[in-house]
Amino acid sequence: MMRRRTPSSGIAVRLLYIHSFRPLLAHTFAETERMVQIDPKALTTTADKLRYYRHVHGLEQQEVAVYVGLYRGTYAGYETPGARDHYPLDKLSALAELFDVPMEYLLDDYNAFLYKGQGRQVQTLRERMGLSRREFADKFGVWTTTVRDWETEPVRMTKQTWEKLFKL
Repeated sequence: MMRRRTPSSGIAVRLLYIHSFRPLLAHTFAETERMVQIDPKALTTTADKLRYYRHVHGLEQQEVAVYVGLYRGTYAGYETPGARDHYPLDKLSALAELFDVPMEYLLDDYNAFLYKGQGRQVQTLRERMGLSRREFADKFGVWTTTVRDWETEPVRMTKQTWEKLFKL
C-alpha cells in the first residue's frame, strides 16, 4: 500500500498493485497450443500424459517438480519418452492430485501392470500356462528365484521382460 498526505484530511491510502508475467517463449507457446488440441485418450506413454496435463494446467516443469518434491531435471526425465520405464507410486499419486485426474489416467500399460498387482498377474499367467515356477523360469530363461520374487513382489519386473511375457 502507498500512503500519501492530503492537505484536507490527513492521510489517504491507495492500493498499489504490481503484477509480473512470466515470459512465454515462442516454442513453449507453440508446444502448449499443440498439446491442448490432443485427445488425452490417444496418449499411450506416461511421459506424454504428464506433459499433456502439465500444459493443460498451464504449469512449467519447475512448478510441477517443486509440487511433487523433485528436481526440475528429474521431472523433465519423467516427461521425456523413453527416459524411464517406472514411475514411483507416490510421485504419480501427487501428480494425479495436482492435475486433478485419477492416477489411472497417468499410467501406461507397464506401470498399470506394476500397480495392479504384478505378483498376482505373473502367478495367474504361469498357472494358466500350467507350469511350475521352475518350468516357467526355464521357458523364459530366468532363475526360479526370480519368478518367486516377481510373484511375491520384492523384485519389480523390468519393462523389457514384461513385454516379452505379456505383450506376446
